[in-house]
Amino acid sequence: MIFKFLKGGVSGGGKARRWFKFQQSMSKKRWFELDREKNGPIALFDFSDFNDAVDAALIDEGPKKGGWRISDDSTIGGYSKGKFQLIRNPQDYQQVMQGKEAGSLLEAMEKGEINEKDYNDTYKSDDKVNDDDAESVEEEITVSDHGDDTQTKKKFIPFVRWNGTIDTRIDENSEVQRSGFCAIRSPEFPFGGADLGGRYNALEILCRSDGRPYSLNLKVDTFIPEDIFQTFINVPPTYEPDATICPETGGKFDRVVLLFQHFIVTAGGRMRSTQRDLDNSVRIETIGLTLMDGVDGDFQFDLARIRAVNYDERGIIYNKAKVPQ
Repeated sequence: MIFKFLKGGVSGGGKARRWFKFQQSMSKKRWFELDREKNGPIALFDFSDFNDAVDAALIDEGPKKGGWRISDDSTIGGYSKGKFQLIRNPQDYQQVMQGKEAGSLLEAMEKGEINEKDYNDTYKSDDKVNDDDAESVEEEITVSDHGDDTQTKKKFIPFVRWNGTIDTRIDENSEVQRSGFCAIRSPEFPFGGADLGGRYNALEILCRSDGRPYSLNLKVDTFIPEDIFQTFINVPPTYEPDATICPETGGKFDRVVLLFQHFIVTAGGRMRSTQRDLDNSVRIETIGLTLMDGVDGDFQFDLARIRAVNYDERGIIYNKAKVPQ
C-alpha cells in the first residue's frame, strides 16, 4: 500500500522510484569510490532520465500526482504568470518555438509510443556530458555518412522550459504590499530526503538563463521545518539577444555551481537574523526556483539537470573509478 502511494498512478516517476534510484547511485559510490577521494557527481534530477521526465510531465496533473509544481502571485491576487513544459526532442523544441505546445510524454506512454528503456537508451548520458569540466555543454555526436565520410551532429539534451511574465502590479483591493513572482518546485525525496552523507559540497545546475537573478531554494531535513536555504543563480544570459541559436537543440547549456557554504537561511521569504551553515551532510527534500526581482517583463529559464558535486579551485571533481552501470 505504501509503495503504491509513493509510486503514483502512472508507470514512471514517483517518490519511490526517485528514492530508490538515488540510494542505488549512492551505494555504488560507497562501494566503488574510495572514501579518501572526493566522490564524483550524483544526479538529483536529470530530464534525460525517463522517470525524472515523467515527473516533469506530471506538472499539469496536480500536486497529488507527485510531479513538479508551479506557482505564481495569482494566489494573492497578482498578475504574474508562469508556464513549465518538458521538451524532450527536436520536434518538441520546434513546436515550442512556433508558439505551440510540446508533445505530451504521458500521451505517448498511453499510446505505447515510448517506454522507459527506449527513452533512456535514446538520451543516455555519455562521458562528454558527465565528465567535461567546461563551463558550458553542447553535446556533439559523430555519425557516419555512406560508410566513409563523417559529419558532426548536435545531440539533443532534454530539458524543461520555465517561462512567463513577471508583473508587479497590486490589485487595488489587495492587502498585500508587494507582488510579482513565479516559482517552481521539484517533487520531494521521501524518507528524510536525499542524504548526501557529507560527501558533497555543492550543487551543479545545467541550465540556460536569460540573465535575471533566480533564487534556488533548498528544503532540507532540519529541526526547523519552515526554514529554506537559499542562494542565487545570478549569471550573464546564456545567449545575447542577437545570438544565433541552434534551431534543433536550443544550443549550449551553462554549468552553474552553487557551493553549500554560500546558502543563507530564510523563513517566509525573509532572511533569518540568526544564520547557520548548510553543511555537507545535508538531506535534500525538495529543490525550487523563484524569480522575484521586482522587474516587470518576460522571463525564460531552461533546466536540464541538477547534480550534487564536489568543487574546488580546479573545478568539479570527477572520480574515475569504474562503477558498474
